[in-house]
Amino acid sequence: MKALVKEQPGKGLTLKEVDIPEPGEEEVLVRIRAAGICGTDVHIYDWDTWSQQRIHPPVITGHELVGEVAALGKSVRHISIGQRVSAEGHIACGQCEFCRTGQAHICRDVEIIGVDRNGCFAEYMSIYAGNLWPVPDAIPDHIASIFDPIGNAMHTVMAEPVAGKSVMITGAGAIGLFAVAIAKSAGASNIIVIEPNAFKRESARKVGAQCTIDPSEKNLNSIVLDHTDGLGPQILLEMSGHPGAIKTGLHLLRNGGCACVLGIPSKPVDNIDWAKDIVFKGITIKAINGRRMYDTWFQSQDFMLREQKAINKLITHRLPFGNFEHGFELLHNGEAIKVVLEMV
Repeated sequence: MKALVKEQPGKGLTLKEVDIPEPGEEEVLVRIRAAGICGTDVHIYDWDTWSQQRIHPPVITGHELVGEVAALGKSVRHISIGQRVSAEGHIACGQCEFCRTGQAHICRDVEIIGVDRNGCFAEYMSIYAGNLWPVPDAIPDHIASIFDPIGNAMHTVMAEPVAGKSVMITGAGAIGLFAVAIAKSAGASNIIVIEPNAFKRESARKVGAQCTIDPSEKNLNSIVLDHTDGLGPQILLEMSGHPGAIKTGLHLLRNGGCACVLGIPSKPVDNIDWAKDIVFKGITIKAINGRRMYDTWFQSQDFMLREQKAINKLITHRLPFGNFEHGFELLHNGEAIKVVLEMV
């Protein structure tokens, strides 16, 4: 089969022929129909500091997918050949305290497809059957392939009730923009987005943001306060991981507000005024990791069934699998929001 492989240390990925995997006893072989390019895939492509510390080539990359079941391990009973599926990319141990108390998303022994084990940038992928998610016919392939990032956005937005509240989102990458659409759908009264890329700011407006601001704007603080009755937003969704955005978000969050933090900084964040911007304001900080297995999947599926018009505005490019280099180029240049590679 054809697969996109991180073959060795260094920049880039290699499209090559590899053996079709054999599913284990409790695994399923999935024929991939479409796969989304994630920011994690871009990090692996670039071979940045995180990738150098985490990735052990050779490995097939990719973790956002939709496909159909092609073969079953001998112990698999609840899945049928030909069934259309997506999959949770975190393979948890299933035995630890976290897994057994509904917190498998923070299992300490988790493996991630396309990172710690072979992923979905291939014609076929083998995965544990319990991680599969049957996909309704009403959700087309290009949308079903991005359950994973929509799930991240859903987990972040739903960590704190947003209905009737002012929400500020720092960082309008794909997940941040999905968070805009989800917050809008969930009834947020006012959505403010801080993002340096003009194309992404415009995309945020298209899916529900009332106010978008370039972080270099000199009057940023006063603009946010003007849109929140002088008090600051009630909820901060930090999606960027950028130290400046984190500091700005915590500074502007109103007293008693809640910060839901998904973005991952590349290094420790210094110079946060812990007393002034956190303790004395009485704010709550909620750290978000991946998707709740599987509460978030039910919520994401409902959103996908209801809000396909908004999602389609954010899937800016659908490319043949062989054109993967163009997809990565578009993302590097900030000219795409979500790129989906189509196998069929």
